[in-house]
Formats: sequence, C-alpha cells, structure tokens
Amino acid sequence: MGSFPLFLLRALLVWGFSWTLMTSKLQAQTYLVHCDIDGVVPVLNNKAIKTTSIEMEVQVIGKNIYFLVKEPKIYAMRVNSIETEKFLGTNLSDEQRIGARIKDRALGLQSEITLNRKTAAVRGFHDLELKKSVVRINFEGPCSVP
Repeated sequence: MGSFPLFLLRALLVWGFSWTLMTSKLQAQTYLVHCDIDGVVPVLNNKAIKTTSIEMEVQVIGKNIYFLVKEPKIYAMRVNSIETEKFLGTNLSDEQRIGARIKDRALGLQSEITLNRKTAAVRGFHDLELKKSVVRINFEGPCSVP
C-alpha cells in the first residue's frame, strides 16, 4: 500500500478550510433588544394594555430579517421575511427602519414589527384568534439596543 497522495491531501485541506469559512459567514449574530411597549386593541374601543417589557431577538441574514418575541404571551410572535408554503413574509426594511411582516396563508393572521434605526423605537401589530374571531393588537414603545 502506498501513502496517501500529497496533492489530494492538500486539496481536501483547502476544501475543508473554505467550507468552514463559508459556513461561518452564514451564521448571524442574534441581537437582544429590550423594549417597554404600550399595546392597544382597536376592536375594543382602543382598550389600552398595561405597559410591559419585552425582549426581542433580531437577526439579519442577507436580505432576510427575523424577529422573535417569547414573552409575555399576548405579544409572543415570530416574524420574518421568508416566504414559504404556509407563510408569506415581507421585508419592510428601508433607510429609516428595519422590519418584517408575516401572514399565515391559511388563517390570514398577520404580525408586523418595525424598529426605527435612529430612535430604536419599535412599532407593530399582532393578530390573535380569540373565540373564533381575529383580534389585532397594536403596540409601540422605546427600546434599548446593545
């Protein structure tokens, strides 16, 4: 048995190093944004929801943007600009803001989040299905960005 050809070993090392560089660039950093938001329910005569703090995860990967709010439950949502069979996502980013809107194709429920680039203020809405009807919650407030 002969030894492993040196040129093939070099080619594998170069390929492995290149693959590592390519895949490491595809990973995006997650930014945690803390916001104090006020909510309003328009269908209930603009009933105000008590000011609450949320923690929002934000990622930008290429031309796609991702937002995740886990708590409190009334504001829990995942909004992104990806289009799939189930969801229609839209990137709302421009010079003044970063943002996304997502719509459930089957149910028609929508969620939207925009974050002002200069003031770091958040604004958006989130549709919930309550007692077989759709209720939209509008929200806005100041945020602190790391």
